[in-house]
Amino acid sequence: MEAQRGINMVNVVIALEGFGICLTFIALILLLNGEGAREQKFLIFIMCGALVQNVGYLLELTAPTVEAAVTAVTVENVGSAFVPLFYCWFTYLYCSATPPKILLRILAVANFLVLPTVFFNWHGLFYREVRWLTAADGFHYVSITYGPLYTLFMFTRIIIPYGLCIFTLARAIHVRSDRQVNRQYWTILGISTLPVIVLAGYVFKLVKVFDFTPMTMAISMAMVVIVVWSRRDYDFRHLAAEKVLENLGDGVIALDDHDRLVSYNRAAADIFTCLPAHKLGENIRVLEEFREEMLNEDIPQSFSINGQHYESHSKKIIDKNGRKQGCVILILDMTDIKAYINEIKRVRQQAEKASIAKSEFLANMSHEIRTPMNAIIGLNDIIMEECADTQIYGYAKNVQSAARNLLAIINDILDLSKVEAGKMELLPTDYYIKVVADEVVGMMDMVASQHGLIMKYEMDDSIPCGYRGDQGRIKQVLINILSNAIKFTKKGYVRIGITGKPGEKADEELLTFRVEDTGCGIREEDLGKIFEDFRQVDSKRNRSVEGTGLGLAIVKQLVELMDGTIQVDSTYGKGTLVTITILQKITDSSPVSEMPEISQTEQGVGENFKAPGIKVLIVDDNVINRKVARGFLKSYEFDLTEAESGPEAIELVRDNRYDIIFMDHMMPMMDGIEATEIIRRDCGENGTAPAVIALTANAMEGMREQFLSNGFQDFIAKPLDRKELNQLLLRWVPEKYRQTETEGNGAEEQWNPESIRIEGLDMKAAMQFFSGVEEEFLDLLELYRMDGKRKTELLRQLVDSDVQRYQIEVHGLKSASANIGAMDLSAMARAQENAAAKGDSAFIAREFPALLKAYESLLQNIGFFLEQRRRNDDTEAAKLPALTAQELKEQVGTALDQLEHFRSRECADGVEEILRHELPEDMKERLLQIQEQLKLYEDDNAEELLRQLLAIF
Repeated sequence: MEAQRGINMVNVVIALEGFGICLTFIALILLLNGEGAREQKFLIFIMCGALVQNVGYLLELTAPTVEAAVTAVTVENVGSAFVPLFYCWFTYLYCSATPPKILLRILAVANFLVLPTVFFNWHGLFYREVRWLTAADGFHYVSITYGPLYTLFMFTRIIIPYGLCIFTLARAIHVRSDRQVNRQYWTILGISTLPVIVLAGYVFKLVKVFDFTPMTMAISMAMVVIVVWSRRDYDFRHLAAEKVLENLGDGVIALDDHDRLVSYNRAAADIFTCLPAHKLGENIRVLEEFREEMLNEDIPQSFSINGQHYESHSKKIIDKNGRKQGCVILILDMTDIKAYINEIKRVRQQAEKASIAKSEFLANMSHEIRTPMNAIIGLNDIIMEECADTQIYGYAKNVQSAARNLLAIINDILDLSKVEAGKMELLPTDYYIKVVADEVVGMMDMVASQHGLIMKYEMDDSIPCGYRGDQGRIKQVLINILSNAIKFTKKGYVRIGITGKPGEKADEELLTFRVEDTGCGIREEDLGKIFEDFRQVDSKRNRSVEGTGLGLAIVKQLVELMDGTIQVDSTYGKGTLVTITILQKITDSSPVSEMPEISQTEQGVGENFKAPGIKVLIVDDNVINRKVARGFLKSYEFDLTEAESGPEAIELVRDNRYDIIFMDHMMPMMDGIEATEIIRRDCGENGTAPAVIALTANAMEGMREQFLSNGFQDFIAKPLDRKELNQLLLRWVPEKYRQTETEGNGAEEQWNPESIRIEGLDMKAAMQFFSGVEEEFLDLLELYRMDGKRKTELLRQLVDSDVQRYQIEVHGLKSASANIGAMDLSAMARAQENAAAKGDSAFIAREFPALLKAYESLLQNIGFFLEQRRRNDDTEAAKLPALTAQELKEQVGTALDQLEHFRSRECADGVEEILRHELPEDMKERLLQIQEQLKLYEDDNAEELLRQLLAIF
């Protein structure tokens, strides 16, 4: 019976050992499915050691001989040699404690050195005595008496490692306040204690025959693995997340659903320096530096600690059932970002200050330069009007040219600065494209002629005629491009073509301007540089060409401001083509060929007038500026008064009623704006009645609006321009007070163009180009006839010898003929011009006789008509009595003196007055010759003839 009980006991122990081995396998499988954290590797080593130990003990239980049993015991000791040591290291890592690496390494070395004695048992140092015993039930087992090395092995292998494990777990339980974590630590502590208790029972012979230590060790370690694995404490993703959080530069704090501290990373501890002093599980509100607002979800909170700037973001943690499990607070270190933002603000403020300083500098520069320029140009104009010396007049003419060039450069710099600062504004108005183009081409045609070039002009008559846009900027662009083309073209022509095509909207037209020249062209590598500021490409070759290099830079900026494009194509040495496209709104869809007639007033062409009853006050602190203004206004016969300061102007306005006040902007003590405000406010009806015109050298964008919003009615920039001044006065001097020269002498003479009947002239066509009185048209015909005498001979000489100059001359004939209504002759001249441009000498030779015949015939017809008119006039108006020799000498001397002082008109009037008297034929012939030279503007020739005539007396 007892034997049977013993056999059953052996079977139970073997079954338990098998269970322990199976459990160890399961734990290993779980560990091997993980992703290789360091703690997980330690558990794998532990389970492998436990597996070897239990297999050895199983072999011991089934060993048939003492030798087999000793071998099995050796396997057990090898398997268990490092299990407690690895388990100790694992415990430290699991409890987030720092392991005593040196001690553990010493223990590992000691175990390794003792391990050979397990195999060889030198001198009985490990096994002192081995006995093969038989139990009462007949079960054979081995009984071992251990030697001194076993005791050392016991301490280094089991007692010290397990003691460290128990101490580490107990300390972790004491330090950590988190209940859930503490329960886990208590569980592992209880499991870890079991093998120690069982081993103590076996060592002290409390249990005989069977050693339950390997089995208990295997089961305990397997349970630890299962507990840890169930919580996924060593899943690689979890570990990776923890690693990332720990090394994150921003603070992270995890709270449970009761706002209790669960975990935090190193950065959070660095931010909240008192955080490590608080236990996990405590409410976050006990943290002194923590703010309640940080718990508000999705509302960032900014705060500062110890001079550092932070921003907190809170996010709830919701489980799969929708319940709140807690929240995570992310704390971003905003110190560098805030410093960067502050630096950006500082730089932006500096840039804004620099921009303001630049604008102020440009405004001051505009004023400081334009003020003396106003004096230079204005006084120079007066010198030219009153100068009696030919040499001084020439000097003054040079001064005028240089001053206007300098003014153009100043305007270019200001324009570029406005565009770059984004302050250039477009002023859209309604305009007719043909009027704008004719004005630009008319201006540049004169410049081209001075350079010996042909200006060709083509316009698609089918495009709409009326648009809305900034015609001033369009003119500026075209003038710049044409001016450039003329400057860089030595011979040949400059052609401008205007076409268009419908825009995306029905009321839009994409206008295209093409400017082509036969100049020097641009190298391909320089094409990208031509729009740079202050850049003039190929400057060595073009060193004789003046310019700042700003023109094209401004053109590009202006075109882009108008949402247009500009493209340059060039062949070096042959010429350049500039293509500009600008989208404009259509205001009149009639084609250009059907454009309505535009009066001179609508075109902005004003007439000179006088207004003696108009009282004008000029306010300027600069005496030269006042003198210039007075000189410009003198011809209008205004009643002029001057004031040198704002206060003086105010007192004058209190006592006098003015119609117009020209008010300077920048004056010492009181500027023009302040003075105008006081005049408007305190001077009663005398202050509200006059039109106040801002007279300023500050041409910066926005000044007009500033003036208009401060009581001014209008604005004119210095230096004064006669045409602009006249246009301004036409706006503010009532028409009832204006007197033209003819009005001063009586009603304007009415005449019927149909009364002039000359074969070859179309008077209806002529009236499209002429708006004067009959006498002026007859003078124009006389001038055309006299010039024709020279031109016919010149054409005969040039047609076979100099085609290029021939082209220039027929170009002039084309325009002159159209101006008097000789449209057929103008068309023939145009055909000759085009043929000359193409080099078609055969066409020129074939058609030139017909052109010359028609030209001479027209000149003859005009001569007959004018001669008949003179006879009729002579019949109607009797000749005045003959002058005495002395009177005739005095009047010829007076005419000569007037011509020497550049008063050509007065000289011509004097010669006309002499011709009204009875004269000898030779004297009459001489005077008629002088009159002819004056009409041809050949003042030098007329002056010489007058001297010759005067020498007769």
